[in-house]
Amino acid sequence: AKHEHKGEDAETEANIGEDGADHEVDADTFASEIEIEDDARLRLTEHKGPVHCLAINADASLALSGDQEDMALLWETKTGKVVKKLSGHKDTVVCVGWNADETAYATCSMDGTIRVYNTKSGKVRTLKGPDCEIYWFQWHKKGPVIIAGCGDGTVWMWHALNGKVMQVLSGHADVCSCGSFSHDGKLIVSGSHDEKAIVWSPKTGEPLHKLQAVNLRGFHNAPLTCIKAHHNKPIMVTGAEDGSAWICSLSKGSSKPLKQLTEHKQSVEAAEFSRTLDWVFTASSDGTIIVSDVAHGQVRSKIEHSGAITRALWHPKAPAILATGTDTLVQLWDARNGKQAREMRGHSDAVLALAMSRDGALVFSAGDDGTCAVFDLKAGAGKRSARPAENGKTNEIAESKKEEEKGNHN
Repeated sequence: AKHEHKGEDAETEANIGEDGADHEVDADTFASEIEIEDDARLRLTEHKGPVHCLAINADASLALSGDQEDMALLWETKTGKVVKKLSGHKDTVVCVGWNADETAYATCSMDGTIRVYNTKSGKVRTLKGPDCEIYWFQWHKKGPVIIAGCGDGTVWMWHALNGKVMQVLSGHADVCSCGSFSHDGKLIVSGSHDEKAIVWSPKTGEPLHKLQAVNLRGFHNAPLTCIKAHHNKPIMVTGAEDGSAWICSLSKGSSKPLKQLTEHKQSVEAAEFSRTLDWVFTASSDGTIIVSDVAHGQVRSKIEHSGAITRALWHPKAPAILATGTDTLVQLWDARNGKQAREMRGHSDAVLALAMSRDGALVFSAGDDGTCAVFDLKAGAGKRSARPAENGKTNEIAESKKEEEKGNHN
């Protein structure tokens, strides 16, 4: 979503004053006149190109970010100081993240490699996969194991500390676009542009279940775009390019579609289960977020974002959703009524990556403008649609939650 330059027409238009006369305008003066209001507490500008991915550690003191110029950075979120430049990739860095105990972190690239760094020593080990692009990776919740989805449809699994290939899961006929470990880490599920989801055994490498429309009464009839396993239940949510979304069971004994969620008009770009309510959201490039209850799939609210959505995630402590996209804005929404609670400005191009601290107080974003931003909700970052923030939540959300709890006691 790059902005096109208007060239000579824009320059001519800028040089015409209110009196109709042609005035010379200094380039720096003109830039300052259209300076974008920035709500960020901190903005990292060390990247040399669009930033595609972003992750933070458990206490939100450090961040990892990767860009289109084959570089990843490890930096302090309080000061913006770059701790380490992580070079070595030969193509766009598309995914970054720490393992469960933060003894290691990794960067993943379209060059077909994953680079694993020892947190203490800084030593790096390169995990080599197929001779094609890697689109995503995920750490196991407990052990030093990494899985990754590849351009040839395979899913690779490595022991990250010694670099040994543990499994190569082959069964898709097209790009493996998404995937995940199950909630207990005992299964792997992958989604592909071949319109299938496959559930695998990590131990044997065998496919246990294949979910595809041709063999089922209902499932996706378009390339899959996202898969998210529930954090403590044997279920998952899947999304596809045609706007369809499904809740499916995810277990060794049975993995099948359970209920179809309300469809979007365009591709589903993100989907996730709430940790505070038994709800799930799906977010789309059509600019909408649909919040549904997990038990029945009924719509609880619909959020109208101001642009195509690229990333969205649940607030960890409140019934709220953080979303961003091509409109350059990062917005916090009350999931119960679809109302905006906060709007954070400062990016000058599409936002491609999003993260939030575990206490919900800090918001992190990065995008096509080559910058990474840190917004402090407790300090009142962004335009409020409610009263000032309290403990990382807007008072509107906090007070509404108190009213619900009060009603439950009566």
